[in-house]
Amino acid sequence: MRNDQDSLGAVSIPDGALYSSNSVRGAENFRLIGGPISAYPNFVIATAKVKKAAANANRRAGALSPELAAVITAACDEIIAGQHHDNFIVALAEGSGGTSINMNFNEVIANRAGQMLGDPLGSFTRVNPNDHVNMSQSTNDVIPTAVKLACVTGSAPLMDAATRLVQAFRAKADQYRHDLRLGRTCMQAAQPMTYGQLFDGHAAMLARAIDHLNEAKLGLLAVPLGGTAIGTGLGAAAGYRDHIGDALSEEFGEKITLPVDYFDAMQAADGFSRFSGELKILSETIGKIAGDLVILGSGANSGLGEVNLPSVQPGSSIMAGKVNPVICMMVQQVAFMVHGHDATVSIAALSGQMEINHFEPAMAHALFNSLDLLISGCVIFRTKCIEGLTINQGRSYANLVSSYAISTVFLRQLGYKKVSKLVRDSVSKHVPLADIIVEEGLMTHEEVRERLTAAAHAESS
Repeated sequence: MRNDQDSLGAVSIPDGALYSSNSVRGAENFRLIGGPISAYPNFVIATAKVKKAAANANRRAGALSPELAAVITAACDEIIAGQHHDNFIVALAEGSGGTSINMNFNEVIANRAGQMLGDPLGSFTRVNPNDHVNMSQSTNDVIPTAVKLACVTGSAPLMDAATRLVQAFRAKADQYRHDLRLGRTCMQAAQPMTYGQLFDGHAAMLARAIDHLNEAKLGLLAVPLGGTAIGTGLGAAAGYRDHIGDALSEEFGEKITLPVDYFDAMQAADGFSRFSGELKILSETIGKIAGDLVILGSGANSGLGEVNLPSVQPGSSIMAGKVNPVICMMVQQVAFMVHGHDATVSIAALSGQMEINHFEPAMAHALFNSLDLLISGCVIFRTKCIEGLTINQGRSYANLVSSYAISTVFLRQLGYKKVSKLVRDSVSKHVPLADIIVEEGLMTHEEVRERLTAAAHAESS
């Protein structure tokens, strides 16, 4: 163990640890409220890139020597490559407005940079966490910038997973393009349609949600770095703002811009709310589809039985042979949890006080967990449900032709009075309406199917 000193006294640090006293105090104070920063590697990498960009901007502004900038960026590069992540020990949802998070990064980077120069850990002889790693910065502009850019980078795998889910629905639409089914409204029979239309509709819903999420992501590319504590830029080196936007863009491979008004950017959290809202909408879109599949796949002997969901595990500890739609129910629960996270973001956004919002750690916790839930949810939904889904063509068509809703299809050809009588006969004889039409010699079964297919495509009937 080594003892690191700060203004509150000595703190014991495990040998070899790159963090120091601020990190330990933060980790201890907030250890009961959730997982550490290290559990969110995308955020760790994004923050290391922010620190690296700041070092390069300070070097270009002439405020940081090339030698110190080089060793700080080298330490950041190791973190970006996946090293030292276990040293980020502060809880993400910490209560200091992000100061403990920021100092955890400052200490780890300073210690590793000093170690590269041959200095003992914790000495901060040549590389200081505050004076050098945090130069021209404040927690108040570093944390929102890092959270925004972690959302940007974290949304890429989600968009990929959601796009693959769209493609799976498109493939399913092509597979069952012309198979007829009964469309329903208010849980009652409505009109004939095809499974191609059903699955294409699902794909279109998801594609639109992805587009809107991408728009919200682009809004997060405007960051407040350079505003320091409240937006004035006090404490930043002369020329730093001239370089930090380009330095960030180089690190993240995106065109990152600085705000038109720093005072707006420092206190407003609407970008997080908008992004979270689109995550919520994507989750409810997927959840709604999953809920419909639960109904369509309800037991073939006791429910609709029109869709066959893949059997992935036994469904009961007491009812032998029972198989539940567990993947669809999991997807619905993902939507429930994302909705809860969105509520957290909204409450945190409206609770910001004066010149900053010090509840960004809670927003980050909610946003990152929503991203993780949706990425996993999309992958599992696609691979364990949609790709293996089949339809029960016989049951689907039987449910359609047994429905009185198809009477509308025959009105123009047979007339309202005749169709009304056919419906009454169907009811009294307990025979499907289509069979009554065939028995009356008005159409063959093939002609009935052709008429229903035409109606499904809104052709003249």
